Amino acid sequence: MIEKYEIKLKKSSILLAEDEDDVRNSFKKVLLLYVDKVYLAADGQEALELYDKYKPDILITDLKMPKLSGLDLIKKIREENEEIPIIVTSAYTDQNFLLESIKLSLVEYVVKPIREANLSQLLERCAKILSKNSKTIIDLGGNQFYDFDNKIFTCKEENILLTNKEIDLFEILLAHRGTLVTKQDIEEKLYIYDEVPPSALKNLVFKLRKKLNSEVIKSVSKLGYMID
Repeated sequence: MIEKYEIKLKKSSILLAEDEDDVRNSFKKVLLLYVDKVYLAADGQEALELYDKYKPDILITDLKMPKLSGLDLIKKIREENEEIPIIVTSAYTDQNFLLESIKLSLVEYVVKPIREANLSQLLERCAKILSKNSKTIIDLGGNQFYDFDNKIFTCKEENILLTNKEIDLFEILLAHRGTLVTKQDIEEKLYIYDEVPPSALKNLVFKLRKKLNSEVIKSVSKLGYMID
């Protein structure tokens, strides 16, 4: 997944409407690998109440549910929100719903179970929609910001230009903000087709830190780097 969309998802929330307890709880664990928060609903009415309360960024809903069907849930949400990305899951293909879904601007209608590779692609499409609807500006603290759309780092209202490789490194670390990214993982993403000396990454980090003029990038026990 493109780092820009990973970061967008990390700051996003999902409302998951699923009436099977085991499926709902296990699906939540997988979704939390991608997003910040997951709100769970066991039926369509509960989902609508949670939507009104939390205004999640993405909706994933089953089609057949008690109290309020997935179709009716989507119609009610679409009355006030035409932009929220929506994924529908179902145990079987419903031809009538497929015809209805054209009007509802769905990201996808998926027959369960969803493989994780497919889920990653679907969530990336959701993140792309979210990114179109809002600017992605990351607050790094200390009056420092990174504009993901324009690839500009700002420190105390001064714009700092980065090279393409510095941008790639910075965005890799941002995509995994708060966790260690090993040197090996970074090198595999940065230098896919390049033959580079062992010191290349160390020198790149040194130059980037000098430009940022801060402790934004931290070394972790000679294992790798991270951004808090």
